Amino acid sequence: MIITKTPYRVSLFGGGTDYPAWYKKNGGEVISFAIDKYCYLTTRVLPPFFEHKYRIAYSLVETTRTINEIQHPAVRGALQKFAPDLSLEIHHHGDLPARSGVGSSSAFAVGIIHSLNLLKHQEYTKYELAQEAIDLEQIDLNENVGSQDQIACAFGGINYITFSGNSGWDINPVQMSDAQRAMIEDRVVLVYTGVHRSSSDIQANLLANIKDKSKVMFRSIELAQECRNVLVKNLDLDLIGEMLVESWSLKKEMNSHAITPALEEVWLKSRQAGALGGKVLGAGGGGFCMFWVKQGGREDFLKKLDFGTHVPIKIDMKGSTCVLR
Repeated sequence: MIITKTPYRVSLFGGGTDYPAWYKKNGGEVISFAIDKYCYLTTRVLPPFFEHKYRIAYSLVETTRTINEIQHPAVRGALQKFAPDLSLEIHHHGDLPARSGVGSSSAFAVGIIHSLNLLKHQEYTKYELAQEAIDLEQIDLNENVGSQDQIACAFGGINYITFSGNSGWDINPVQMSDAQRAMIEDRVVLVYTGVHRSSSDIQANLLANIKDKSKVMFRSIELAQECRNVLVKNLDLDLIGEMLVESWSLKKEMNSHAITPALEEVWLKSRQAGALGGKVLGAGGGGFCMFWVKQGGREDFLKKLDFGTHVPIKIDMKGSTCVLR
């Protein structure tokens, strides 16, 4: 039996520029961090005593005799590619809801690839694990997803990730002390709005006429660069709040489906409660929002907050790991 845990992530700046349709011609740069909320996968080879060959438990429970009968697309695609010869039982547990903007689909893709290869006594590097997850989602499943989430989930930590048509991608961990990391954790407030949405559907609107959005996309890259500069040089973290205000407007320009009237109301209430800035995570449309508060201002902000569910988080530094084998 194998049990893996793979972190979700929070993307700060540069989202959208990690899509191949954009970065293969223009390059892309993002900055994000993994969080201590996880996708857990328990995987074992089934004994040969059952009528079914596969048992998959997530929000549904599937029992099938063939891989092709499995309804869960990521499980079906991963088994076809990585374990076509095994009879398996797979259980999924997630700390946070699916389709909520924290990279849950990519965490699942990384986790199941990690689990299947460990089950077959194979070891992937984190780079290989991230790339296989990118290929699974983008090529095998043909999903409208970018390339940053799989990397963040596989590696963990705070990372500056660059994309290009020639070299694919490169990851540059942002080095900082435990004290610096704690200061960031103190300023980040993660709130679940309760609104479900399909990331792939919303991102399809981003990809439509993406070449006409160059000004906004390049500014998003500049914000990622500026954020890295703040973190690397240990500058005033209030600056990131100001950058997030601009980023909120850029997201609306990039994708008209990302910021709904309900989210505009969330934005207004968060600012009235004292947020320096914030963003809707992932594709937008609902799910989680992340707010940036002043140093020492977390408790006051939470007292004034009158919407959503607050989820305390810290930064995960390990990425996808095996907790039992």
